[in-house]
Amino acid sequence: MRKWYINLEKNVLGTIEFLNYLIIRIQHENIQKGRVYQEGTYKGKRYGNMGERQTNGNAISVSVIPSVNEPPKDVKLITVDSAKHEEKSNKIQIGDDMTTVDRVVLFLGEVGGTAILVFLGCMGCIAWGTDSAGNPVGPPHEQISWTFGLAVMVAVQVFGHVSGSHINPVVTVAAATLGNISLIQVPIYFIGQMAGALLGFGLLKGCTPEFYFQNNRNTTLGEKLPGLCSPSPNPNITAQQAFLVEFIITFILVLVCCGVWDPRNAKHHDSVPIRFGFAIAVLAMAGGPYTGANMNPARSFAPALFNGDWKHHWVYWVGPLAAAFLGALLYRFVYAKDPPKQSQNDLHEALPLNDKA
Repeated sequence: MRKWYINLEKNVLGTIEFLNYLIIRIQHENIQKGRVYQEGTYKGKRYGNMGERQTNGNAISVSVIPSVNEPPKDVKLITVDSAKHEEKSNKIQIGDDMTTVDRVVLFLGEVGGTAILVFLGCMGCIAWGTDSAGNPVGPPHEQISWTFGLAVMVAVQVFGHVSGSHINPVVTVAAATLGNISLIQVPIYFIGQMAGALLGFGLLKGCTPEFYFQNNRNTTLGEKLPGLCSPSPNPNITAQQAFLVEFIITFILVLVCCGVWDPRNAKHHDSVPIRFGFAIAVLAMAGGPYTGANMNPARSFAPALFNGDWKHHWVYWVGPLAAAFLGALLYRFVYAKDPPKQSQNDLHEALPLNDKA
């Protein structure tokens, strides 16, 4: 009797140990709902488990199938190493397996994030004060820079896990160039960002007196001054110099994005919203006196459309978008490096089931 009990205890403990082994083998990937088969070697024997990935791409319900030598034909085979290889692939993706609901959620995430950026950022530019002559006096340049930087931080914190919170066509172009998103997603991001920028600036106009948009002010030479938040180079520099400034500061921003996305930096994502916010703030402080340091065609387009300011508007599209593509291309071929392959037996931490990564 005691021998039977000891054997039972060993079997139970062995089963629990095996279950724990399978749990730490589960890879949390953002793929469509479907059956998935995973396999591994445990004490010299091959075992597998079959599960179902939920639509959120994180939660997994698993049924254990010990002693399975080959996966069923109607399920996808994913080993630990191949999953990592697929996840870190540098190939530019054309299509994806997202559902219509996923695309709508992605679109709405970009609408919301870009609306937050434009609404808060441009709100911080309003000139509430006046000088002795009655002319409006805007907030200090440093305040404007920090407002936009912190607005980016808020947007990334709220929608980063929903759509990646690109909130900028520049970031989308860089992500597509690196292969982080598929090309079919690019129009969804672009349209969402444009719609979000128009929504954000429209909301600002709805809650701010028209006087503060400064649309009727002219210079002493009779030229119309740009309205609130409209992109406009410093009159003391040429359009070509403005283009170069927008190109350089956007190039730096793209390198920041690529560094954050680098697989070698995957363990340091706890403060990504703050990092992006501070990066935007310092670039705005440096480049603001030259061009306004927009670095974002969507953020430039909405105020220009509402205020009717199109002078040198090409600078704020060609410069940033060119920097996005060339910066990401440089990072991809010069700085990017595949992470070292991790052995199947070299696992440092486990993620509990149904816990979002």
